[in-house]
Amino acid sequence: MGQSDAFQRVGRPATDGYRPRARKTAATPRSSTDAIRTYSYAPTQDVQQLWRRLVFNLLITNVDDHLQNHGFLHVAHGQWRLAPAFDINPFPDKDRESRTWLSEQDGPITDVQMLLARASYFKLDEAQALAVLAEVHVAVANWRQVALSPEVGLRQADLGDFAPAFEHEQMGAAARRLGR
Repeated sequence: MGQSDAFQRVGRPATDGYRPRARKTAATPRSSTDAIRTYSYAPTQDVQQLWRRLVFNLLITNVDDHLQNHGFLHVAHGQWRLAPAFDINPFPDKDRESRTWLSEQDGPITDVQMLLARASYFKLDEAQALAVLAEVHVAVANWRQVALSPEVGLRQADLGDFAPAFEHEQMGAAARRLGR
């Protein structure tokens, strides 16, 4: 269930026949973290996972990342958990402009430094944020091996078409920030 629909439903029994309606929201990850802190079964884990996903989406050029792509699962008595990630797509042929606004003041997510500067709002101190950035950076830097794996099945000849989504200035900025 999408973020806005999940939080509209809070407090209603799972079998009440509620059917979510599609609608546009002006939510930001910061407003989502506020809702997670209120309704999540494990708020710290969920807000930290949301930050990890924001970093990952930036580093793979998922410019179609918006908050309706961060769903929630009802676990018990009006409590929710961040659902497994879904609808994650690298866009090698798109401008690197995220649809996700970090906050009303910050605007769209544009760079690693912006995410690091706001990590504390996601319950991460600097060391924790850098550790997450390092983990995500290593995973994304390994994209060619993952793409060629049997699970993904990309052909060697097609790697060049996808390279711009994974090999770009923000990957370099992350590497420099991590001292690599």
